Amino acid sequence: MSIIIFSRPIHSGKTKELLQWCSHKKNIYGILMPDINGYRKILDLHTKEVFDIECADPENSSEPLTTIGRFHFYSKAFDKANSIILDALGKNPAWLLIDEAGKLELEQKGFYNAIQKAVAVYKDKEASDNLLITVRDSLYGEVIRFFNLGDCRVIHNLEEIEK
Repeated sequence: MSIIIFSRPIHSGKTKELLQWCSHKKNIYGILMPDINGYRKILDLHTKEVFDIECADPENSSEPLTTIGRFHFYSKAFDKANSIILDALGKNPAWLLIDEAGKLELEQKGFYNAIQKAVAVYKDKEASDNLLITVRDSLYGEVIRFFNLGDCRVIHNLEEIEK
């Protein structure tokens, strides 16, 4: 099993660092959630497609939304992102990234389905294949227990991957 939890405090640059790190990797799939112009987007790491996930005007949105705290996300965007991750499982990527597992996933929403299936697959994969999940530092213990990741590796800096 090669499941890695990349954990640091909220707003500490995890996604930004991963964007740079991914630019040097081949055979990488999954999703990142960068902030672009003040709103969260989804970046498909394989196709480089970027699409909206955060709703800028929830009061006037006719689309179904998933709300956590002050954030309102398009439910269909979660469906699309989950599909990207699940489709990647059949492509045998060297790296599968999921940004991020958080409060929604602990409520069995957001990327929950994709994370649950990816964890089941990567627990049985060879060590050369890697699943990397970002988790804010205040939640990583809870995420590890919730998804039964007892043997995962927790890192706080991407340079630790090479060690």
